[in-house]
Amino acid sequence: MNLIGKKIGLALGGGGVRGLSHIGVLHILEQEGVKINLIVGTSAGSLIGGAYASGQSPREIQKKIDTYLISPEFDDSSLKSIGISFSPAPKTSLQKAQFYLMNRYYLMRAFFRPSLLPAEDFKSLINYLLPDIDIKDTRIPFYAVATDLITGKEVIISKGSLREAVLASSSVPGAIEPVRQGDKLLADGAIISSVPVRAARELGADIVIAVMVGRELPTAANEDVDTATEILYRAGEITSNRLEEVELAGADVVIRPQVGDLHWADFARSGDLVKKGENACRESLDRINASVREEYAPVPLRKRLTGFLWRLFSAEKNK
Repeated sequence: MNLIGKKIGLALGGGGVRGLSHIGVLHILEQEGVKINLIVGTSAGSLIGGAYASGQSPREIQKKIDTYLISPEFDDSSLKSIGISFSPAPKTSLQKAQFYLMNRYYLMRAFFRPSLLPAEDFKSLINYLLPDIDIKDTRIPFYAVATDLITGKEVIISKGSLREAVLASSSVPGAIEPVRQGDKLLADGAIISSVPVRAARELGADIVIAVMVGRELPTAANEDVDTATEILYRAGEITSNRLEEVELAGADVVIRPQVGDLHWADFARSGDLVKKGENACRESLDRINASVREEYAPVPLRKRLTGFLWRLFSAEKNK
């Protein structure tokens, strides 16, 4: 589906390990011949989007991630330990005690350091998956979205190290240390834009396909909003969800893989996520095709004439 004169932009959202479903979406789009002209990624979306934009196929990306998850680097990382602690898989009494102490350690660390996790743990994943190139050298134009903690503004990274850009876009507040770039302190793009639809439009996309892998807002039980911390957390969830829905309204097509409530660091159940992305994309193909047809449908003569006369009238009025 190579459409002349119009750009199809792919906006890949954040969601930690749930972002692996982006691989499945990319596989089906490629299989169906949907030509992507630009990719904008937030957080996990920047990691998978950056890998694909650099020239790797979805299968190559999946194979690299599978290999990394059984590597000594990942096995010894804090990223794996935290993921296991949040996994619903059964744990022995010894494991429960270990994770209790580990969580207490990370809680104390948070009072004295800018992040719970050592930056090296996440950098090892980025370096394993992404080539050491400049963003401008990617095969498909690519942009990473981050948040400047100093100004509170969205930052669209379009130059410099691809790895550094993805690290900045993926620096989950509190978990991964923000990245200093000049006078900016960059953190996770999802703080402002969990699915970068608006950025894709600003960068020239005529048709925007958005992929949302965040958790949908659940209905809370009364006992889940009893304490001050629970109420504050719930308020944050509601705010994030509403902002996300507003941005998604600007997309032509929204793909929502059924990722459930999987924790962002729970790699134990990563195997099914690619398939969930494939299934969701297949279900969205009719909407993608319909959106393309609507964008390219010829404008009726009467409508074109009305538009011309309106522009002519406005020009005369403003003289």
